[in-house]
Order: sequence, then structure tokens, then C-alpha cells
Amino acid sequence: MSQTSSESQTTSAGTIQIADIPVPEFDESKLVYHQLCQTDTFEEGKGKPFHVDGTHLAVFRYGNKYYAVDNRCPHMGYPMSEGSVRDGVLICHWHHWEFDLKTGGCFLTFGDDLKAFPVELRDDGYLYVGINRGEREAAKRRVIDRGKRALIQGLKDSSSFLIAKAIAALNDAKADPKEIIQQGLYYGTNKTGDGWSSGAAILTIAANMWDDVDPKDHNLFLVHALTQIGRRTSGSSRRQRFPFPRSKEEHDLKTLKRWFRHYVDLRDGGAAERILITLHDRGYSREVIADFVFTAATDFYFTGDGHALDFANKMFEGLDYVDWEGAHEILRPIVIDLVVRTRHEETSRWADSIPVLEDIFSRLDKIWELNQSNQASLDISEFAQTMLGDSFEPIVAEIEEKLCQGVRPTDICRAMTYASAIRTVRFHLKNEGDWHDVANIYSYAHSLYRAFHLAPSKELMRGLFHGAVFLTYLRWLNMPAARIPKLEQRLDETFDSAKKMLDRLQEFADFQKVFEAEILVNQYFEEGHDITQLKHTIAHIMLREDAELHMFQVLEVAFRHFDLSTNVEEKRIHLLAATRYIAAQKLMKGILWSTENAERLQRGELLSEREDDN
Repeated sequence: MSQTSSESQTTSAGTIQIADIPVPEFDESKLVYHQLCQTDTFEEGKGKPFHVDGTHLAVFRYGNKYYAVDNRCPHMGYPMSEGSVRDGVLICHWHHWEFDLKTGGCFLTFGDDLKAFPVELRDDGYLYVGINRGEREAAKRRVIDRGKRALIQGLKDSSSFLIAKAIAALNDAKADPKEIIQQGLYYGTNKTGDGWSSGAAILTIAANMWDDVDPKDHNLFLVHALTQIGRRTSGSSRRQRFPFPRSKEEHDLKTLKRWFRHYVDLRDGGAAERILITLHDRGYSREVIADFVFTAATDFYFTGDGHALDFANKMFEGLDYVDWEGAHEILRPIVIDLVVRTRHEETSRWADSIPVLEDIFSRLDKIWELNQSNQASLDISEFAQTMLGDSFEPIVAEIEEKLCQGVRPTDICRAMTYASAIRTVRFHLKNEGDWHDVANIYSYAHSLYRAFHLAPSKELMRGLFHGAVFLTYLRWLNMPAARIPKLEQRLDETFDSAKKMLDRLQEFADFQKVFEAEILVNQYFEEGHDITQLKHTIAHIMLREDAELHMFQVLEVAFRHFDLSTNVEEKRIHLLAATRYIAAQKLMKGILWSTENAERLQRGELLSEREDDN
């Protein structure tokens, strides 16, 4: 009979397995014996490797008996056949983990056991090893469970190297990325007293961009996100919160929404949080829950420089990716973002815009009615130029007019995103301290675009006007305006292949030759080379640095709107925006080194590159 020792947390969405430590079963009836070899090839205390039915084994002769264990050390995968036996204790030579040779039991307090296999010496002079039917899948599951436990430990220790080792092992075992991302999201939201953190947002971006990144960089992407989560969590769980008790007379949605907005307004996070989890507990759709959150995020002016709306969108994208598993905890931190972040109507910078916008908002019901009853198209490129004007009054008036004509809010969002891309490519490098502002509006515009697809409403329309005003406040970042590579502009270099161009692009980024990198991307795009490889390269340039949230946001938005646009110039500008933003940053490469070292260890390689290490 199988036994397990597990640590789990139960939520209204089900049970989330945090750790699962199996006690291996032994059932002779399930064993299939496989012939190995004759015994005359063995030396006392020395191991020999075997590969049998998809299982890697280390077989030892000790005390004139024979023992077989999994050939991969549960610590870092080093071959146990290279270990030694002392007094019945098998010692891994990599980090000196010690195991009972007979049972595989680990002597370290927190170490995982080795799987042991029965061995028989039969009358024909051959050794036979007994392997369970389905052992290949069982071994894979053991490695995955072990990797998930190691990941939790890396998150608790806030160690990028431990996280990287766990991810390398999980990837080697062909673990489903969804399992890893779900575990990371749950941990990052359950173990924090802060809002929906940058780490959880980056992890969601990793899920969204999985196919836009070279598979060789998948581990690196996950390590980035999970390292950020580790740095922003304490290891202790959030205080448990429960939905309202059930009653014969449940409150209607109108009342709950009014209450939710009221408590967010009062900055009473606890009360607002309870209403939110009550919605989930009662089985309301994601569209309903999203409407509550997006409405609260736009009740105030550009809350948190757009991060409240952006993180809310990321939260719903992450929940959709993991099929809402663990939603009870994943939903909760967004309330903190809604209640604690800056409300710009409380700042002097926005004082001039408030009377203008409040006048427009007094007509919001009528604007929404006209928008829903009419239909009109929008030239996105042309309207983006309108949104880049120096004064917000005519811009917000134009937005109101377009909405009343029946222009889809999503088209205005796309124009705002494109205008934000232009702001980014015109951003002068001397404005080093303001990169976050251009990233914020770029990401905000995209989040608004996504929000209108999920839960369109008249309240959400306010976000269009908030974004337009903020975009005008950033006009000074384009004074003086940076150069944009001209059409058909080329470097004074000759490339005999697209790969050479991409290699050169990485060199430019290494030395922060930003304009040269833009010209090269411009040339690559205009010559019609493979865009997938270009995306892989730009993503890799970012991932090899200790990148922060805004770099990930810019990359995702640029790639998404490149794909959305059918206009060649819009596509070009989005690519240049990502190139400029990422190439201009010069950061450390600690996460890259941790990941590369973990991958080398997983392959059984030495970390030193010296030729005389032997």
C-alpha cells in the first residue's frame, strides 16, 4: 500500500500541493526482472551504470551482495555510479550527500531519498534487477515532485541559484510549465503582505510569451520571475480570509459592487478583499469579477502610475493560464494595489486636468450609450499622432467625439499604445531616470486594451482619458526628441547572413550602442528576415541581464502589438521601441550566471573551465 507525507493548503478552488514526499512502496507482484550482466565485472564497493527500460541505475557490489539505486543523485543529478561505499553508506562525490545503500534512505535531514531496486543473482550467473511496471513515469514524477519541493526552498531562501537548479531539474524531467507557473503564482500571492508583485506579473508575462522566446531561454525566463517572487515574499502565509457566510438572502451584484468601490475608496483593504473572494466563492464569472476590479482601478486617476490596472490585467491573465486553480489566494493581493497606490487626483501635477475630465465623466452614460449604438472606424496611426499633442484638452475632446461616433474603445487603446511606442523611440538617453514613465504608459495602454476585451463598461472608458492625459504629461521626455532610424537607413557594415546581423545586435546591446542597434533592427525588418529569430534575440538580450519589471512589460507589449498591427510602419516602431528600451539598460548578469551554472550541473558538467582541473 502506498503512503505519502504531504503539506497542502485547501482553498475554495481546491487543494494546492506545496510539497509531497512519497514513501516508496514495495510490491513484488508489480516487479519485472531484467537481466543486467555477469558478476565477474564488478569490483567491491565500486558502482557500474546501467540503462534498463528507460531507468538509469547504479549497481554496486558490497559485502558480496549486490544493490541497485537510481543513478541520479536527488540533489543535483550527479551519477551515483561515480560515488563510493563506506560501511554500507553510499556517498555522492559531488556534494557528499550520504545514503543507505540498501534502502536509498538519505541521511541528510532535508534530503530526498534515492529510489532503490531489488537485485537477484540467479543460477545462470547473471544479475537481475526488479523494476516496477510504469517505473519510467513514476521516476519522472519523483523528479518533478523533488524539483517542486526544491523550488519552494529556493523561494523561501530567495536564492536565484537554488531556484535555477530546481527549474533545470524540472525542465530536464519534462515538467509541464503550467505546473511551475501555477506553483509560483500561488506562492507569490499567498506568501506576501504586499500587492500583486512584479514577480507574479513577470511570471504571467512568461506564460504569455512562452512561444515568443527561444526554448533555450525558457529556464532563464522562469528563474527571472521566480527570483523576483522570492525577493518579495516573506515565507510566511497571508492571514486567512473567508467569504461571507451563506444565507437564504444573498446580496445582489449591484449592492456588492457599490460596497466594493466604497471600501476601496476608504482604503479599507480587508473589507474590499472579503467582497472579492465572496464573488469567487459564489461562482460569479471572471467577467463579473473583472468588472468589479477594473471599475475600482479607474475610479481614481491613473492609480499607481497605471500599475493598478496593469497588475489587475496580469492577475486575470495568470488566472486564466492556470485555469483559476488557487484563485482564492491569487485574487487577494490585487486589493492592496487598489487601496494603497497613488491616486493622481491627489497630486498637484494633475490639478489642471481634473475639472476637464470630471466634466466629461458627467456625460459618461450618454457617451457609452452612443458608443454602443453607433459604429465608426479609426485610423490608428493618424489618431496616435493626435494623442501626441502638447495639450490634453483637445485630445480628450477628440476621444469623446470618437467614442460618441461609435469608435471601438479597443481601437483607441491601440492608438494610445502606438503613441506610447513613439514616445519610447523618441525618448532621449539623457533622460536616464524617467524610463519607467514611458514603460508605464506603454504597458497601461495595452492593459486597457486587454481589459476592454474582458469586461467592457462605461466606467472603464475613464481609463482612456486618464491615459491620454498622462501621455501628454510625458511630452517633455521627447525634448529634445531622439532620432528614429529612417526608412532604408543602413549601417556601414556588410552581413552575409541574418544570423550575423543578430549576433551583431547582441554586441551593440552589450556596449549600449542603442542607435546602432535600432538601425540594425530596422534593416533586419525591412529586408524581410525571420521575425521569430529577431524576437528570440531581443528577448535573449533582455533575459541575460538582471532585468526589472518594466523591461518585461515593454517587450511583451511591443511583440503583442507588432502581431496585432497590419501597418508596416506601426510594426517597425513597436520593434524599435523594444530595442531602444532594452538596449539602453545596463545591468548585472547574476540571474544569467545562476541559470547557466544550474544547467551545467544538471548535465553533470564541472563549473570550472580550467583545463588542469583533472
